[in-house]
Amino acid sequence: MIPLHIRISGFLSYHDAVELDFTSIDLACISGHNGAGKSSLLDAITWSLFGEARGKSSDVINLRADVKAAEVVLTFQHEDNTYRVQRTLPRNKNTILEFQVQTQTGWKPLTEKTTRETQARIEQTLRLDFDTFVNASFFLQGKADQFTQQNATRRKEVLSNILGLEMWEEYKNKTAEKRKALERAVDELDGRIREIDAELSEEDLRKARLAELESSLKQLTTARTAHESILENIKRNAALIEEQRKMTQMLSDGLNRARSALAGLEERLASKQADRDSYTDLVHRAKDVETTYKAWQ
Repeated sequence: MIPLHIRISGFLSYHDAVELDFTSIDLACISGHNGAGKSSLLDAITWSLFGEARGKSSDVINLRADVKAAEVVLTFQHEDNTYRVQRTLPRNKNTILEFQVQTQTGWKPLTEKTTRETQARIEQTLRLDFDTFVNASFFLQGKADQFTQQNATRRKEVLSNILGLEMWEEYKNKTAEKRKALERAVDELDGRIREIDAELSEEDLRKARLAELESSLKQLTTARTAHESILENIKRNAALIEEQRKMTQMLSDGLNRARSALAGLEERLASKQADRDSYTDLVHRAKDVETTYKAWQ
């Protein structure tokens, strides 16, 4: 990481905004009286990148009452790219963190949804955390021997981060995961091959069974054709029976009407026969009267 420009405002001993351009500086020595802001300048770099400085939380805000917030804007170059980090801490409020990268059309935001996620992206870009930074390329005042005082495990972690060895660990993990995935795929293929071999070994049995099924299908097809013919005959007979039933019903209705008419006719004939018998009886009585009358004369 190569610093290019820094702007400090309201941060520790810096009350007014101060800007410093590093582009024309190859080697610098910072000197001044106590409280002039020498350490604050270096703290501004670590605070902008990692949120770490000598002060914690609101302690980094300048003590003057008219200062509303501490703000540091750091522009730096890293791996052929130019980045800008802006960290702002308003008094009695939460930190605001912005991360950007310079493109041909301007500054492209790399800020994530939360401050924590944005901080993680900055450290991922630098491949450094605060501890590695202050033990490798930025020694804090009075802590130049901090690295040598670390235990072996911690020194190994710091050196690993400095040399970028964590990338090889990441490659190792990804390779192991890919190898496991390939092994699983090979196991699946082996299992499938075994299944195919088992199916191929049963080919003759399957062909014989297929021939049996085809024969059974032909028999069932013939039987179905016969059953369909029988069913069709049954349907035709049922239709004929229905027609005969209708004809029978019609004849039955005609017979009932004829019987009713015959009964009426018989009643009329019976009535006429009674009238004829009465007439005959009157004729006979008249004759008897006439005979009696003649005999009386």
